Amino acid sequence: MSIRRTAMSGIALALVGSFALSACGSDDSGDDGGKVTLNFTWWGGDERSARYEEAIDLFEADHPDIEVQTSFAEFQDYWTQRSTDATSGELPDVMQMDASRLLEYANNGLLYDMSEFTDGGPLDTSTIDEELLSSGTANEQLVAIPTGTNTLALMYNPDLLADLGIDPPEWDYTWDDYNDLMHQVAEAGADRDPQVYAGGDYTMVWWFFMQYLVQQGIEPFSENGEMNFDEQDMKDWINSADSVREPEDVTFPAERAEQLLPKADFTAGEAAFQFHWDNFLSGNSADLGSDNIQLLPIPTAADGEKHMFFKPTMQLSMGSNTSHPEEAAELIDFLINSPEAGEIIGTDLGVPASSERLDAMSFEEGSLDQRIIEYEQRVRDEGAATATVPFQPEGFGALETEYVEVLSQEFGYRQIDTDEFVERWFSEAQNLLVTS
Repeated sequence: MSIRRTAMSGIALALVGSFALSACGSDDSGDDGGKVTLNFTWWGGDERSARYEEAIDLFEADHPDIEVQTSFAEFQDYWTQRSTDATSGELPDVMQMDASRLLEYANNGLLYDMSEFTDGGPLDTSTIDEELLSSGTANEQLVAIPTGTNTLALMYNPDLLADLGIDPPEWDYTWDDYNDLMHQVAEAGADRDPQVYAGGDYTMVWWFFMQYLVQQGIEPFSENGEMNFDEQDMKDWINSADSVREPEDVTFPAERAEQLLPKADFTAGEAAFQFHWDNFLSGNSADLGSDNIQLLPIPTAADGEKHMFFKPTMQLSMGSNTSHPEEAAELIDFLINSPEAGEIIGTDLGVPASSERLDAMSFEEGSLDQRIIEYEQRVRDEGAATATVPFQPEGFGALETEYVEVLSQEFGYRQIDTDEFVERWFSEAQNLLVTS
């Protein structure tokens, strides 16, 4: 059974589970002598977990009647586990939520409406921009609170580039410039052991396909879930990188990438560049063992503009089955607004959504946190962010999984070509995308 089918059947069964839970009432088995126990889970690596754990220690010290049990997983494993939780009516009291999955969970009644806690209650959302806060609304219910914002970036390793004798691109570089750079790095790194590359095949990253469509003036999805792009659009995107695959393939080899897991080519020091969300800078720095990672925007489109957008990050939600919604709201408020928690978490969850927390943050000169905030400010100042984040209909997360975790893997091993990739994705999309 594919990951996608596991996820979808899990959510469907969870709807039955939620009805059963409503009939039985809340489970208070988490209490211990008057002490409330909350479950909190997230996706991410060791760096994020260390920050969360330190912040939770501080929360528990300030709230001696609340104990927080924590867990975390990598992104895909995280959502597989949430499907299992949903099936049994045991979603965590507090969990990281992603906009790509929000409607899937909200439309199945799996998320708690937190509106009752925001008007003078324990959850202060007055510190968050209204438009940003609305990203957590579904069916007129507040079911997710964004912790911050992020945007796409090209991270690069200046030390590795200097060692190869190659300059990083300029701010206004194009997709063709980057393709040329991939050849330069592969040639310069050919005699290294292991060989050094520029990076992987960026067309296999779902969110860069979304960004490409925006650069073409296409809003990927309508609010009724209909796609506004066709097979030719996807083929054009994948074929735009043909020059880095043929006649010489200078993309990072799929076999080597698999050997390096759980590290990536970039964090293993075998690739000079990585396209990613900018808030992954801290985690990448920890994995690489170097603070010297710099940020550039995405390549410029043919019209001379970048058409970048900011995305709400790492939303926090409550499972609708929680027995302790008020205490869960207190925990979310702490993680969103507390300046002390902000000092610990930094920008690992994005540039803080809470103005109170952002204003209270202090940075060491040249720190990673300062680098991210200054990068996002420059993106704004240079007029690079002119678009809004694409609408993510129900089924968006499963579409991304099919693109990244299934078809991209086969494409990377050259088991399928562009035509088969696109044909199979559109065939699956008919089953995965929910339209109205």
